[in-house]
Amino acid sequence: MLVCIVAKYYIGCSGWWYKDWVGRFYPEGLDEAGRLKYYSQYFNTTEANVTFYKLPPLTTIHSWARKTPKNFVFSVKAPQEFTHQMHFLYSDRKMARFLKLLSPLQNSNKLGVILFQAPPEFVCTESTLQRLEEFLNRLPKGYEFAIEFRHRSWLNEKTFELLSSYRVAYVIVDEPLLPSLIKITTNDFTYIRFHGRGKRVWYYYDYKREELEKWAKRIREEIEPSIKKLYIYFNNHFRAFAPKNAREFIEIIGLSPTELKIQTVQTGLSRFLKSKGKK
Repeated sequence: MLVCIVAKYYIGCSGWWYKDWVGRFYPEGLDEAGRLKYYSQYFNTTEANVTFYKLPPLTTIHSWARKTPKNFVFSVKAPQEFTHQMHFLYSDRKMARFLKLLSPLQNSNKLGVILFQAPPEFVCTESTLQRLEEFLNRLPKGYEFAIEFRHRSWLNEKTFELLSSYRVAYVIVDEPLLPSLIKITTNDFTYIRFHGRGKRVWYYYDYKREELEKWAKRIREEIEPSIKKLYIYFNNHFRAFAPKNAREFIEIIGLSPTELKIQTVQTGLSRFLKSKGKK
């Protein structure tokens, strides 16, 4: 059956530099400097989460833009300083510094979403909801922002109405602790993170095909008709499960390389799409 896809899909992984992907996704002998270029032959986006822990040099961001095709997009995780240390207290100086770092991506049209991940201890109360509103109100225009909550108390209509009023996306998650609630808070885009369902370590998980098929059906029916762009990232990075599942998901959704605007790569593709990752 022919599926008519109107929304633009960006599907990839949360990061690309993992050592244990060598021999499972990356060819043996490929040096670290060549991984991003190789990765961008399979996917049209990645979620750069290194920025959450420490801001890299500006030269690093320039190299990201230089090594990837013109249609490749980077979503970027905001520094934990904003979320885990300052708990969404806004700082013009710190935000300006962060956005300046991202300017090579912004100037080359390769900047996707800026992701804020709230810490688990950040609970929804009247005061924290007000603090979040003050934070959102001061965010600069011209960027796409999304927030991932890690506490169930934020899953309420007041939160969703607040995000909607500032056109900030609620991050839909697949993980063990929170429900996979689909809530669209901006018609511009939706952001989905597949963390895995591991019992001890979330990210140590290889999604079954039927699990991905169920998600594809939900996305087609509940999300795709309402938005312009979908950003979908697999964060289950152990043993290269993330690139394996992301490729499977692209196949299930029914997207061609032309629709994703990526180069096709034949070498090793059959190995990469095996139902079981290399053990």
